[in-house]
Amino acid sequence: MTAPAERAGEEAGRESARWRSCLAFEERGIAAAVMLFFVVGATSSPYFLTIDNLTGILQSLTFLGFLAIGVGLTLMAGEIDISVGSIFGLGAVVTALLLHRGAPLWLAIAGGLGTGVGCGFVNGAVAELIRVPAVVVTLATLGVYRALALVAAGGSPVRGMPPLPGFFDAFGQGTVGGVSIITLLFLVIALLAELVVRRTAFGFRVLAVGSNPLAAHLVGFRVGRTRLVLLVFCGFMAALAGVCSVAYLHTAGPTAGTGYELSVLAAVIIGGVRLTGGRGSILGILLGLTVIGIIQTLIVLWGIPPTWTQGVSGMVLIASMALTWLSRREESISADRVRGS
Repeated sequence: MTAPAERAGEEAGRESARWRSCLAFEERGIAAAVMLFFVVGATSSPYFLTIDNLTGILQSLTFLGFLAIGVGLTLMAGEIDISVGSIFGLGAVVTALLLHRGAPLWLAIAGGLGTGVGCGFVNGAVAELIRVPAVVVTLATLGVYRALALVAAGGSPVRGMPPLPGFFDAFGQGTVGGVSIITLLFLVIALLAELVVRRTAFGFRVLAVGSNPLAAHLVGFRVGRTRLVLLVFCGFMAALAGVCSVAYLHTAGPTAGTGYELSVLAAVIIGGVRLTGGRGSILGILLGLTVIGIIQTLIVLWGIPPTWTQGVSGMVLIASMALTWLSRREESISADRVRGS
């Protein structure tokens, strides 16, 4: 073989390896599920492929997406935060109340984000102090943070905020190429989070802690500190979603975010993040969110009665997870064959 042909073959081999590295992981199964549901939607309703519908799906997933990034990274380290829906509502209420009472915009935003950071710190610190899994602590704070939001808002939505064109109009309602600025912010954060997981020492530490906490501790990783940082980040992301919701809706309800934790966990788990930690990616989480969004849209387009909505969603989610499981099983069998050869 001539030198140019050899170089061409090597380049083709490297390109093939790059594609295999992009496809030979957990996301392959969920990507197949996304394609399947997309085809079903496109063939079952003439409204599915319209620009308004597709941008609507993207917009509806944005607020869940902020929460999913935080929950997904935390779950990769072996912890679960189920208080994110309540932190979302509390962060939104604090932001709206500060604006309602005449506080500067920067202070209101800082107050909302600081609330999320504080809630995340409490979750992590208490879990570390009493040596229990974060899921136990956040099961309790789920109710505590919701109660704080209800008390602070007086049980009713917070309205009557001053006109702030830069916050409510330019940021909350602004678009670029038909895509919401809030959605673009979410996508930028998702890209940065993916780079952190795949390309940084901290991302490696997160996966190591989730995979084997004892081994991570023995090699010098601070397991407790890593999980605390992730729970704080999870609270920050939930509060960020709450602040963005105030800009988008011009109001903040103390019950906002109720039930979000279930949808977020579904998206994260469908997206390939292992419940015991040590495996996952932001790309997979985005694909899981897409499945959730398509399901919700199809339920509306098909005119399914509300009494069947949860049942249909559950069945489709099970099908999604089955596709993901079959993909992982195929990869495991292939790996066993390679090792045995």
